Amino acid sequence: MRYLLVLPLIGLSLLNSLAHGDKGHDDDEAESIDLSAVSVPEHPTYHEHARPIIEANCIDCHSAGQIADYAPFTSAEDVLWAAQDIKFHVVSGLMPPWMPSRANLPLKNDRSLSAEEIAIIAAWADAGAALGDPHDYAPSATDRFDFVEIRADLVLQLEEPYMPDEDALDDYRCFAFELNVDSPQFITGYEFIPDVVEMAHHVILYRFGKEADRAIQRRNYADGRPGWSCYGGAGLSNRGLGIGGWAPGAPPVSLPDGTGFLIKPGQQIVVQMHYNLWTTRQPDRSQVIIQLAPAENELAELTELPLTAPVEIPCPTGVAGPQCEREAAVKRVAELYDEKARHTPDYLLRKCGQSLEDYAKNTGENAKGYCDYPIASPLTVFGVSGHMHELGRSFRLELNPGGDETLLLLDIPRWDFHWQGHYDLVEPLQLSSGDVLRMTCAWDNSLSDAPRYVVWGEGTNDEMCFGTVLALKQ
Repeated sequence: MRYLLVLPLIGLSLLNSLAHGDKGHDDDEAESIDLSAVSVPEHPTYHEHARPIIEANCIDCHSAGQIADYAPFTSAEDVLWAAQDIKFHVVSGLMPPWMPSRANLPLKNDRSLSAEEIAIIAAWADAGAALGDPHDYAPSATDRFDFVEIRADLVLQLEEPYMPDEDALDDYRCFAFELNVDSPQFITGYEFIPDVVEMAHHVILYRFGKEADRAIQRRNYADGRPGWSCYGGAGLSNRGLGIGGWAPGAPPVSLPDGTGFLIKPGQQIVVQMHYNLWTTRQPDRSQVIIQLAPAENELAELTELPLTAPVEIPCPTGVAGPQCEREAAVKRVAELYDEKARHTPDYLLRKCGQSLEDYAKNTGENAKGYCDYPIASPLTVFGVSGHMHELGRSFRLELNPGGDETLLLLDIPRWDFHWQGHYDLVEPLQLSSGDVLRMTCAWDNSLSDAPRYVVWGEGTNDEMCFGTVLALKQ
């Protein structure tokens, strides 16, 4: 077969322009892929060249019942009709959605395409998206993404729908579910299925023991509706164990082989739902699907370490007024959520051993927050995640920063609120006493339609710097 060298400008022009935008971002820019030296077929066709790539990397999401079922690839005609759109999204790096950089430690289910695969898709679309002979099709040897199916051993769902608060644009609501188990079990996987996708901002799952029963009973239905208001955690004096979460774009989660979260009869799972109500307000009966294994399997019990860092985001250059004062931002979150929210910004500074002077160089266009977490006892890390909102630019979780042996556990140079999730390491990472984890978030306040000083807040129009580490204590 004859090959030609084509697409000399795609990697340098379109990828760079889309990655950097008009903001002039510096050290947190998304990576670009140089396609200038990639060989592609002279006469690419769908069945021989594009189809193996698309079926191995796109169909799992672009099919009925999956996250991209609004644009299903159910036939060759569907794909041919969308050829130029597919080209745009793969060349720009927007699809398949894979946020971590190539500097990251190897992660499971890496959906990013190679330079050769991107060049083939682009050449096929530019050559007229020829169909070709179906007999030329051969499945790709590469299947990067293992689309997990979670067995529904437990289904957590409200008996009656919850109607979000009429007076809020961001409603945090907690729902308690008694565990219908008659013996100890291990949670080995879970999936969140939103009922109203437009309202679902994020979800956090907590496990509570019997000591929380009385507090849950007092709060549940106290205002005549299922659950209770719970800004900033589960809203209970007892501290539950975080056992997972969900954000837009997150797939089902299968926990590492041989591990799980232990649950026992009489315990409850509290589901904290963040409803964002800017576009719609509807009754909700979202589901959490849970997969179990008997405790007799003697799995290793996992723990989830929560990480938080300060959020101190000034107004962009040229924007001034009372809304740009930190005092106004703190007052705002207290009025919108609860009085405890007033103290959160200063608490985060103290917890991380910092002061406002550490953020004096933040600008609206390039604001950062960070926090160091010394490791007190050995850990085996299986997976990591990060969470920010719509002003996010980049997210980074690194081990022993600033040294010769710094490792990037999670490096997302181009943050996208709509594609968040948990990432599993290909090889578990051993952390020793004395190691340090540093989480760093970066934001661009010029992305806001109404810029103001931003501190840690619960709403979509506020910001967070939050992460988790899924680990096994030694």
